[in-house]
Formats: sequence, structure tokens, C-alpha cells
Amino acid sequence: MPQTLSDRLTVMDYLKACIRKLIYTLVVLFPRNKHKAVFGSYRDSFSDNSKYLYLHWQQQQFMRCIWISGNIEIVRQRINLGHEAYYRWSAKGIFHCLSAKYYFYNSYIGDINQWLANGAVKVNLWHGLPMKKIEFDIHSGPMAQVFNPQGKWQQFKQWLISHQQLIKPDLMLSPSPLMDKVFSSAFKLETNKTNGAKLIRTSNPRTDYYQHYPEQQTDLIQLLKSSANTQLDAVNTQDRQVIVYAPSWRDSKQVSNPYLQAFDWQVLSKHLQRNNQVLLIRLHPNENALAADFEDLANIVNISNLEDVYGILQQIDLLITDYSSLFIDALPLGTAICFYRFDEQDYLQDCRDMYEFANKLPEFAPICNSFEQLLKQLQPQSLIDQTELYKQAYQEVSQLFWGKDGMNRGNAFSALETALKQQR
Repeated sequence: MPQTLSDRLTVMDYLKACIRKLIYTLVVLFPRNKHKAVFGSYRDSFSDNSKYLYLHWQQQQFMRCIWISGNIEIVRQRINLGHEAYYRWSAKGIFHCLSAKYYFYNSYIGDINQWLANGAVKVNLWHGLPMKKIEFDIHSGPMAQVFNPQGKWQQFKQWLISHQQLIKPDLMLSPSPLMDKVFSSAFKLETNKTNGAKLIRTSNPRTDYYQHYPEQQTDLIQLLKSSANTQLDAVNTQDRQVIVYAPSWRDSKQVSNPYLQAFDWQVLSKHLQRNNQVLLIRLHPNENALAADFEDLANIVNISNLEDVYGILQQIDLLITDYSSLFIDALPLGTAICFYRFDEQDYLQDCRDMYEFANKLPEFAPICNSFEQLLKQLQPQSLIDQTELYKQAYQEVSQLFWGKDGMNRGNAFSALETALKQQR
């Protein structure tokens, strides 16, 4: 997480920041190889758009692809699979970060190496089409101190301390005119100028990968069999309905587990057993420890430790979320969606502001504010009926986020390859 002005900084902190800024300024002199790219992801994970672009180019050999991580286990996993990967601060990791022409990342250049990126083409693949305000659009809450500090001195301090958050990308992906406006504003992209960042009209690697490689989708049956929850043996795999619950991170820093009050887990477990349903819980990485309070109940499986859910998203019967942008990725796949917003007023008050368009979307999926409403919506026939009930509005919202062509315009891999070839 970026430091804010409320963090206590010492003289040594400022000195280190100045030295790092100097390093970033000087590395622009290092020659870079236009046939080499480095990749990374937030929290040193192997996930999201950069993961899927990396995997695709590993198989297609479009250019030399190197995964960089501060997690040595992630590096070992890649190496054991025959991929090229290095620890961030190893000699080879530093060399490749200095000499790669392209940086592909999901959040910030620090996903790879924030001090050695100057001179590289920085491609921010971003980790979700947003509903909540992001980056420079944040004007309230603690993150506003990072992106919109008040006063020249405070601006200078954030420029010094919050280095990677203030580095603009050279390329971004945008699937629709709506997202053009959001990304241009949030990242201060001067897209109408020759020296501005370029927005490429395309979808995302994470939504395209399993369309391109359907045989690599996660085996749902095997996933359930490998679960520690042995009470799943009685589930009839023929008529079973698979439901994923993937809520947004509640960044209000509350201490208690909000999901214990939001669900009657015993009642839900019995409902799932009666109706031959399985609930897969995928909490945000910042909250995944909370699932331990209810993961042992019958027909409830905690998949929070999975890298992501894209390998199963097209195979499930229902996605339950609240404010998470994951639902946007499910739209072009035709996956049924249900919103469970048990703490809507508190959430919107404590968390970041929503974009204006988020409050004007047509009702394209059921919205539940209580557990009783959700349980009613989880009746097997309700799941079947909702597809037809919300069909037209569902298509309208899908076009809003993904454009009229949607997934038919071509994939992100081809679009990126074309853009990079034009730069060479």
C-alpha cells in the first residue's frame, strides 16, 4: 500500500526516497532490449492480466517473457514449469528489469521494480474495470492524500514518497468509450496528445485466455474433490448448481468479520444440501483469513487461496458479489449475476466513492439486501428464471462496459501484439 501523509516519516526516509528517485532518473540511460518483457503482479502474486498475457506469450513465443516477483516460491513455481522467472533483487532480476523494453503490470510498476522502470514502455493492464473511484479520481478517504494532496509542500512529499503511484503508463487497455473516460481521468492520460498514453480498444487477457485455451480451464469436479470439505461426497454432480461468492474488499478497516452477521451459515449450508448446490467462497486477498469461520460447513468450499476465478467463471451457474468489478468480467461470458449488498449504507459511507455511472445502471441482475432475500434468490428455479427475466438489461450493461462488439472484436493478445509491432 502507498504511504500517506499521515505516516510518520524520518529524515532517513526522505534521504532514501531521494536516492531512489535519483536511481530512477539515471536508469533511463541503460539500453533496453525491444524483444524482452518483464511481468509482475500485486503482492508478488502470479495473477490477473499480467499472468494471462505472460502465459499466452510463453506458449506463442511472441517475445522473451520474464516473470519478476519478490516471492521466491512464486519464482520457483514458474521455473519448475519451465518458465523464465527471477527474484526481484537477484542479480539477474535486476539486470532484466534494467534491460527489458516492456513492463507489463496489474497495478503499479512496483509489481515488477518501481526504481528500474524508467526508459521502458510501461503497460498498465490494470486489475479491474472499476465501479469505485480509482487513482486520481479519489478525492475522499485516506487514499486522497496520495493522489490529491493539498498544498505544494504536501504534493512534493507525495511525489517523493508515493513514487510508483504517480508514474503514468504508456499503454493501457480499454474495452469501451465509458472506460476511455474513466481511465483517462483516473490516470491523467493525455490521450489526445502525441506524447500522451495510448488506450488500446480491446478486452483483457484475463477474460480472453480461456476463450483461447478452453482446454486449460479449471476442472470443477477435481477442484471439489480436492477440497478439504469432505462433506461434498453426497453432491450429485449431474444436476448440481455451482455458485461463487466473491465480495469486494471492505477497505474501511473494520476489525470484526462482516460475513458472520451477513449470513446464517448453518441455514445456508442446509439449503445448499437440499437443493444440490455448492457455494464456492472467494474472498479478497486482504480478507481471505475470514473464511476460516465458515469454510467447514457442508457444501461450502473456500477457494480464497486460488490465484483467481477466471478458470471457472464460465462454468458456474451464478456469481454473487456486491460492489466488486468481477461482475463486469462475467458479463461477456453470459454468467448469471446476483448482488448481495447486506451493508450498502455503511459500505458506501466508509469506502471510496462510486463513479456516477455506477448509480445509473439499469437493473440487470437481482439485488438482495438481506439474507432472507438472498436465500429466496438461491432457489434453483429462481436461478433458471433470472436469465430470461434480466436478458435485455444484461445485454445493455454488457455493451456499456465492453462496447457493442464485445468479445467479437478480437482478443487482447492480438491487439497488444499489433500495438507493440507498430512501436518497434
